[in-house]
Amino acid sequence: MFIKYIKIIIKKILKKFNISIFTNIPKKRLLKFIELLKPHNLGYDLIRIGDGNEAGYLVPNILDKIKYCFSPGVGQSSQFESDLEKRGIKSYLADFSVDKVENLKISSFLKKNINSYNSKNTISINDWIEQNSSEYEENFLLEMDVDGSEFEILSSITEKNLKRFGILVIEFHYFELIAHEAFFKIYFPLIEKIRGSFEVAHLHPNNACPLIEASGVEFPSGLEITFLNKKFVKEKKKIKFLPHKLDKKCIISKDDIFLPSYWYN
Repeated sequence: MFIKYIKIIIKKILKKFNISIFTNIPKKRLLKFIELLKPHNLGYDLIRIGDGNEAGYLVPNILDKIKYCFSPGVGQSSQFESDLEKRGIKSYLADFSVDKVENLKISSFLKKNINSYNSKNTISINDWIEQNSSEYEENFLLEMDVDGSEFEILSSITEKNLKRFGILVIEFHYFELIAHEAFFKIYFPLIEKIRGSFEVAHLHPNNACPLIEASGVEFPSGLEITFLNKKFVKEKKKIKFLPHKLDKKCIISKDDIFLPSYWYN
């Protein structure tokens, strides 16, 4: 919490004196980045899995084809995995900050953080997947909210293992930094990597923070993105508006935020 407030203070000081320690990305390139994230109707209804707010996500209704769920970062709720169990889907959960997971019957928990390397308290994303599945199994679901570690994890996953997933549900953090050259060089190729095998099925901004303008483009600090493996895509049609009728605020006590239309039109 202390680090969070320090970041806020630093941002305010830099903004007041119009100081930037990075080269700013022009609006045209930011809009090109947003093109990679625009959601489409991919031929399936979206359904809500998980509890009513922060631990609930929208996914394409293909769960009858999903083999397992991999969930790095357990957090305060395992309702998402509990709902999957009701559909007969086993989850593999991992989080070093949690001692155990309650109310799950067929799922498995590992007290380690998922990362790009192995250590006493971490296991690489690739080893974790491969230790919990046979070489030829596929059509997994990845549900991940790891407070910024998603960039390292997803950058290190092999393309072979990435393509084994049917659905990705990922909350990306710190999108407000996208206008800075150093961060753009991380975000853009990572999304390009994912988009090589996946289409975007849904976007939902986390309302923990308001939208932040960067080079004339508004970004949420946290953005939940649902991807669908291209092999499942039936069609690709533009959606007319966001939010989806099943979307709910992540933080009940805060005002909701809405993505501008250039995020989906």
